[in-house]
Amino acid sequence: MSETKLHKFLPCDETPDNCNFLLKRYQRGETFNNMHKEMNYLVFCKEGEVHLTSSLFREEVLYGGEIMFLPRMADCQGEVWKETQVVVHTFNNTVCHPENCILRYLYTHAKKKDEGKSGFYCCKLSAHKVIITFMESISYYLADDTGDLLLWHLKHKELIRLFSRYYKTEELQAFFHPMTGEAVPFRNLVLSHYMKANDTKELADLCGYGLATFRRVFKEEFETPVYQWLLKKRSEHILYRLSFPYIPFQEIMEEFNFTSPQQFNRFCKTNLGDTPTNLRKKHQSS
Repeated sequence: MSETKLHKFLPCDETPDNCNFLLKRYQRGETFNNMHKEMNYLVFCKEGEVHLTSSLFREEVLYGGEIMFLPRMADCQGEVWKETQVVVHTFNNTVCHPENCILRYLYTHAKKKDEGKSGFYCCKLSAHKVIITFMESISYYLADDTGDLLLWHLKHKELIRLFSRYYKTEELQAFFHPMTGEAVPFRNLVLSHYMKANDTKELADLCGYGLATFRRVFKEEFETPVYQWLLKKRSEHILYRLSFPYIPFQEIMEEFNFTSPQQFNRFCKTNLGDTPTNLRKKHQSS
């Protein structure tokens, strides 16, 4: 059966790269990060202890028996303090039929009106025993290499079902807040693809829009020109990478497509106010 025909029988239309499960083991002193920024991450910690920092929270510790949500485009890095084993689930709701994803559930339930809690994000939940059992079954599939495209799509739908049955709506709204705060679908498209775009034209192409229409819709949605927004986001991500002393400058240059140290230095001085070396020193001293 071809992949195109197979997709007609799947419960959601996510692509294999965006809907997946992985079993990872880390030794003390190793680092954790969400490498694929265009995807949402659900990280279930079976055992261990990981100390994390992110563009969404200053400091957090993930312990065994807890599950963490990292939305697309969130930077997250951390150090493993104890031998750790995690099940990582990646997914991307921009290509998921609404009736089969967590967004559908959250949008069809009343949200809290309390302005004092508006925008509240809780990145961790204690895993309910049914979630722990679910993750154990995933571990078995991964250990004996029986997982496949169809199974992962079914398991994604099952996991969302378990969340909606065993957690209060308020808990899920706080946990998945970065997703429900997005204006679907245009803002979702932009946030899914902007890290892969070097300029406005590339981003418009990735989102499936003509250039003129894309600029107009983007300005209405984000209230700023595309170029300025892309420049600001790029600067934020570079500054965040520079805050980690163990990430080589060369790695950052390659990630953000700088062709020379001189070009990288000019960008940082123009948009961040100083050279990469000085910016890193300032962060360490503060």
